[in-house]
Amino acid sequence: MKKLFAVQMSLLILISVSFTGMLYYTDIYDIIKGGIVEVLCLSCIKLYPLTSIDFTFETANGKPHPEFILDSLKDGPIFLHYSEDACTACDIMFPSILEFLNVEPEKDKSYYKLTTFKDQPVAYYYIYLDDEATSQEWLDTFEIYDKNHIHGLPMFSVITINYAHSGIIEPYYTTLYGAFKDNTEQRVEFFNDLMEEAFVLYNENLPGFIK
Repeated sequence: MKKLFAVQMSLLILISVSFTGMLYYTDIYDIIKGGIVEVLCLSCIKLYPLTSIDFTFETANGKPHPEFILDSLKDGPIFLHYSEDACTACDIMFPSILEFLNVEPEKDKSYYKLTTFKDQPVAYYYIYLDDEATSQEWLDTFEIYDKNHIHGLPMFSVITINYAHSGIIEPYYTTLYGAFKDNTEQRVEFFNDLMEEAFVLYNENLPGFIK
């Protein structure tokens, strides 16, 4: 009995040492932490998507809007599109965004284009969280615009401008999550309506925003 116990303890120690070494000498922990713990794939965990188009001035984490966002707003509204590896819902929504804004990002690389919506400029940012080449400034926007604190993907933010209670024209945004609507046609129609609302606000407030 004592011999069996000693063998079991030896195996337990060996397994513990091997696992500890794996954490220290490989990037397995980082992959697990980044892909599962830090950012959730909404389709993988069966969460319902959120498609409320309520706009807000308040950033999700209280941090200011990045300078590149403020600069882009001088041209027109902004569309932020977030994605990552192993995200089924991201794959579902990807073609709808390409058709909606006539853009051609590669699935696994961050991308920027000043595109158009009904002949009006839109700054499109495809922010791929697993792309090592993505700038930290772009990555930080994921926390800034996670309006409902879902921390899940896919995530889409539309940023326009509006007259704030402070008496200043400020960035005004909404964020949507998950794979919603039944097909590409319905998704494109939904985004069209959302972008039209963003442009109404933008065009009304542009004179007070750019001085």
